[in-house]
Amino acid sequence: MTKRESMNDRTTRVLTTLLCILIGSICILSANSVRAKVYIDLDAPAIEKLPVAVQEFVYLGDEPGLNTDTEQLERVAEIIRDTIEDDLDFSGLFRIIDEEAFLEEVTENGLNAADTDFEQWRITGAEAVIKGGFRIENGKLEVDVRLFDAVKESTIIAKKYIGNPKRPKRLAHYFTDQLYEKLTGRKGIFSTRQLFVSSSSGNKELYVSDYDGSNARRITRNGSINLSPQWSPDGKKLIYTSYKEGCACLYMLDLKTGQDRALSKNPGINISGRFSPNGESVALTLSSKESPDLYILDIETGTKKRLTKNYGIDVSPSFSPDGKRVAYVSDISGNPHIFVLDLTTGKRRRLTYKGGYNSSPAWSPDGKWIAFSRASKGKFDIWLLRVDGFGGARLTWTGSNKAPSWSPDSRQIVFSSTRSDHTSLYVIQRDGTGLRKLKTEIGNEQTPSWSPYLN
Repeated sequence: MTKRESMNDRTTRVLTTLLCILIGSICILSANSVRAKVYIDLDAPAIEKLPVAVQEFVYLGDEPGLNTDTEQLERVAEIIRDTIEDDLDFSGLFRIIDEEAFLEEVTENGLNAADTDFEQWRITGAEAVIKGGFRIENGKLEVDVRLFDAVKESTIIAKKYIGNPKRPKRLAHYFTDQLYEKLTGRKGIFSTRQLFVSSSSGNKELYVSDYDGSNARRITRNGSINLSPQWSPDGKKLIYTSYKEGCACLYMLDLKTGQDRALSKNPGINISGRFSPNGESVALTLSSKESPDLYILDIETGTKKRLTKNYGIDVSPSFSPDGKRVAYVSDISGNPHIFVLDLTTGKRRRLTYKGGYNSSPAWSPDGKWIAFSRASKGKFDIWLLRVDGFGGARLTWTGSNKAPSWSPDSRQIVFSSTRSDHTSLYVIQRDGTGLRKLKTEIGNEQTPSWSPYLN
C-alpha cells in the first residue's frame, strides 16, 4: 500500500466517523422533539381550544360495606371531575365536551388505553380523554388518572396521586398542573394561591385561597387594618402593612411557622412593600418629616437605601423580574403617573402620559408587560403597557377596577372590581378575554396578590 493510499483510507474513515456522529445527533434531536411534543402552542397568534372529554371517576376500592359512606364517595368523585373541568376551562385553552355526548360506558376496567374505544371518543369530537378512579384506604385518598390522545390512541399521562380524603381538589389540581405542562410545555398555575384583603369580618384582615378563590381562609386576626399583602418569591412568607401597633408599619409573616415580625417601624408611614426577585430585600415607601420616597430595605440586616428624593409622593414599587429596575407611581409631574427607575444607573423614565390618575403598577413575571390601574371619570380600569411604554391596551370597562396582580405564567391578571354588588376579585386573560369572578364566598375582597409557583 502506498503512502498516498494510506492517507486516503484515513481520510475516508474520519469522514465516515463524522457522518455517523452527525446522523446520530440528528436521530437524538428527532427523538427529543418527539418526546417534547407540544399539543398547544402558547406563542401562536391564535390558539384553537383543544376538545377534551372528562369521564366520571369511578370507585376502585373494595365493595362498599354497611359502614361505607357512599355519599362521601360520590362527593369525592364529583369534586375530582369538576375540579379538573374547571381548571381546564379556567385556562381558556380547552373546550370541555358535554357529558351527554359520551358514548363509552364508565367501568372500572376501562381506564387503560387497551380498554378504551377511541373511535367512539373521536365521534364526540374529543381529541383528548381523561379517565380515572379512586379509593380511600387507611385514611388516604388514592387517585389514578389517565390522559389519552384520542387521535393517536396513546397514553400521555398515567399517574397516581395520594393525599387527604378531605382535600380531593388539591390532588385534582396536581393532575391538571401536569396535564397543562405536558400539553403546552409551560408550568400549570392550578396549585397556586391567591392572597387578598377582606373587610367582611368588620376589620380589614388577610385571607388566602386556591387560585380560583375556593378554600378561602383567614390568616390574620388582629382586629386592625391590614393592607397590600404580597407573596415572597418562594411562596413561604408574605409581607403586608398593618396598623395593629397604631402606625402604618410593614410586617413579614411566615406561613409555616406563624412567626409575624415587623420589618419596618419608622416614624411616619411604612407602606407598599414588595419583595425583590431574590427575596433578600423589600422595596417600600417611607416618610418622616419629608415627602414619601422609595427605599430598599435589606431583610437580614435592616439597612435601608434611598431610591428617590423629591417633592412628589412616590409609592407602589414593583420589581422587574431581573431585579434591575423598579416601576412605581409618582406625582412629581403633577398627576400620578407610572415611572421606571434603573437601579444601576439611577435614571428615571416616565411610562404614562395619559389619564388623571395612574396607580398600582405590576410587572409581569416574563418581564414584558406592566399592568396598572387608570382613573377615568371617577372610575378605575385595568390597563396594560409594554415595558417600553408602548402598546397600551384597556382590559376592563365596567365598574371600578384596581390592584392588578399577575399569574406566575404571565397569561392572566387578578384584580378587585366593584362591578357586582360589592368589591370582589376577578381574573382576566392578558388579551382581555375570559373574564370571571373568583368565588371566595368571603365578600368585600381587595388588593389581591397571585402567588408564585408553589412546590
